[in-house]
Amino acid sequence: KDAYTSGHSIRVSQYAVATAERMGFAGQSLEGIRLGGELHDIGKIGTSETVLHKPGTLTKEEFDQITKHPLLGEKMLSPLAHDSPDVLRIVRSHHERLDGRGYPDGLSGDQAPLPARIVSVVDVFDALTTNRPYRRAIPVEAAYGLLLQQARGGWCEPDLVHLFIDVHRAAHAPAGEDECLSETHGGRGAPVEDGLNSPQQP
Repeated sequence: KDAYTSGHSIRVSQYAVATAERMGFAGQSLEGIRLGGELHDIGKIGTSETVLHKPGTLTKEEFDQITKHPLLGEKMLSPLAHDSPDVLRIVRSHHERLDGRGYPDGLSGDQAPLPARIVSVVDVFDALTTNRPYRRAIPVEAAYGLLLQQARGGWCEPDLVHLFIDVHRAAHAPAGEDECLSETHGGRGAPVEDGLNSPQQP
C-alpha cells in the first residue's frame, strides 16, 4: 500500500519469527508466522489512503473501514488456505484481544491462534516506536512499559510480552537505552495512553 506498510510488515515478520523461535516453533509452523507477519496488513489495500493517513481521530465510519482489513486480507489470501492455514489465521486474528474486545470476531482467551497473538504483540510495538503523521514515536523502553501495562489490563498474555521484550533487547540496544527505532515510519494509533484500545491501532 505504501512505503511504511512495507517496512512495518518486514519488521513485524522478523520479530514475530524471532519470538516464535524462542517459544519452540520450527519448520512449517515458523514459516507460516514469517509469511503471516509479512502479510498481516494486506487487507489495507482496500482501505482508502485518506483514512490510512488521516492526521486526526477517525470517525465511526472510518473506524469501520479500518476494521474490515483482517477479513479482506483473509479473503485475498484464500488460495493459501490449504497449504498455509496459519497465514490466514494470523491475517484474520491479529487484532483480537485476550479480553474479547478485539476484532473482527471478538475472540477471548486462547481462542485466537497463538501465531496471531505473537504477531499482534510485535505489530503494536512497531506501531508505538515509529512515527506517523498523526502520532510521534515513543522511546523503546516506554513502549516496553506500555505493552506490559496494557497486557495486564486484558490485551494479551504478559508472559508473551515479556518474551518479546527479551528477544528485542537481545537483538538491539542494551536495556535502558532511550531511543526510538525510526524517525520516519510508524503505525496507526491514538494518543499513546489509549493506543492499544483504540480503533486507530494498526
